[in-house]
Amino acid sequence: MDTDKKSEEVTVDDILSILGPFGKFNIYNFILILFPVFLAGMYSSVYNFESMDLDYRCAVPECGDDPSSINFTIPHDTDGTPYKCIRYATFTNASYTNDTCSPEHFDSSNEILCDSYVYFEDHSIVKEFNLACQDWKRSLVGTVHNAGFFVAIPLAGLLSDKYGRRLAIVFAAVTSGIFGVIRALAVNYEMFVVFEFLEPAFGGGVYTASFVLALELVGPKGRVFVSLLFNTMFILGGVTVTLLYWWLQNWRYLLFIIYTPSVFVIIYMWTLTESFRWFFSKGRYEEALNVLSKSEKINNAYISKDHYDQVEKQATKQRDARKCESLESNQSSFKQVLTSLMIWKRLFICSFLWISSTLVYYGLSINAIELSGNSYVNYIVIIIIEAPANVCKLIFLDRYGRKRVIAIAYFLAAVILVTYGFVPAGTWSLIVYLGGKFFITLAYNSLYVFAAEVFPTNYRTTLLAICSTIGRTGSTVAPQTPLLARYYDNLPTILFGVMAGLSSFLVLTLPETNNMKLPDSLKEAQDQDRAPRDSEDKTTVTKTSL
Repeated sequence: MDTDKKSEEVTVDDILSILGPFGKFNIYNFILILFPVFLAGMYSSVYNFESMDLDYRCAVPECGDDPSSINFTIPHDTDGTPYKCIRYATFTNASYTNDTCSPEHFDSSNEILCDSYVYFEDHSIVKEFNLACQDWKRSLVGTVHNAGFFVAIPLAGLLSDKYGRRLAIVFAAVTSGIFGVIRALAVNYEMFVVFEFLEPAFGGGVYTASFVLALELVGPKGRVFVSLLFNTMFILGGVTVTLLYWWLQNWRYLLFIIYTPSVFVIIYMWTLTESFRWFFSKGRYEEALNVLSKSEKINNAYISKDHYDQVEKQATKQRDARKCESLESNQSSFKQVLTSLMIWKRLFICSFLWISSTLVYYGLSINAIELSGNSYVNYIVIIIIEAPANVCKLIFLDRYGRKRVIAIAYFLAAVILVTYGFVPAGTWSLIVYLGGKFFITLAYNSLYVFAAEVFPTNYRTTLLAICSTIGRTGSTVAPQTPLLARYYDNLPTILFGVMAGLSSFLVLTLPETNNMKLPDSLKEAQDQDRAPRDSEDKTTVTKTSL
């Protein structure tokens, strides 16, 4: 093989393989990138504690603060627990004083709604904004929070693809911090809900933008491990905010503590490295090569100047080809992407997979509230069960391929969840339930890697954002799934199983991307369908020639 031919085979991924996936340069940038991801893990869970239900009962002014009066002023459940939202009416012809009330003053055959309450806890917005017995207002907090992602993810995608990954991360993190701190100062429920929406609407895309930047800094062999780092930091964020709230028992203090650090991410504009792949896609070759050269020096690696020249030539050729295609068809590159049947097919499949994953993932968490008597321990257990799934992702994705692992994970989740209803209640039932959460976590978190590898670089963040945004439909619907149990106890898990089963078959229609270079153009993405094995072999030959 002559020198010219060898040079022509050099790609960005080949240079990255020489630089190494986890040299000093990468570690420095990963530390910076993972900090907003850790914060995002806290922000994704905090609304559960802000609007946590409290222990309270109806106030009975006729009897003052006499706790013994609840035995004849408030009806009780079959287990002896007094109802929280109804009380007995008083006889109209009775007269009362604060220190004299007795059973004969109250009509036990006439139940009425409470108009005031006695709170025994004060650590959430329920007491401060007097939301007792208004569960719809509490659940609206989570609904509004998730609705914000319908704005955030496409916004972050557009900013990331047009102005750079770094700016998108900084914008999302800083706005999250600002709106989160303002929310901590809310004076009423309406103000609180408005900023509950604005915070994720402008800052919720930080995870996607950060993930894409990290993924583009490493070669094929490092992508799965990067995904594991992200998932781990996200889990740590969820556990941390749970422990903080358990200790503080004050929602305002909690918001101040977790949102203030996010404002300081603005310094990333001068300390975080921009993606060289994004520079290439924008024709800013000198800046892209400067990033690679800087990485080479910090990592103490050596790369031939000829390699850089060939990578620049290839990037120029790809960009010119896109321009020519645009001129010939009188379409912008984005319109070309949107008129590609292959892109629409992948968008539809990935969007469905995202909807299925978020519905099952969040639905299982919501329906598993009875796993522990302590709500804080319960939430931590639900989060930590994801850790072994992430380790399995690291082990299996590169060894057995994306399609096989994800399809099997969906299929096993489907089998487990459909058969869950036939398992007697008890230890085995709990194990089976957690098994369903394990496999859907494995599939869901692997999907981030897989989906990022089937879209071209110049619109990767935008297309991922579209999938993730549509996928938020699942997390929005998930809080309503417990209502299905009114018709049949196991209907929620059956629904989850059916969705996971459909997903397992749809995954098989996507191309395998294991050990293949990230597609930098629409043509390269199309080539994944046409000759995936040839592309993989070419990557292997290139590495050998180097």
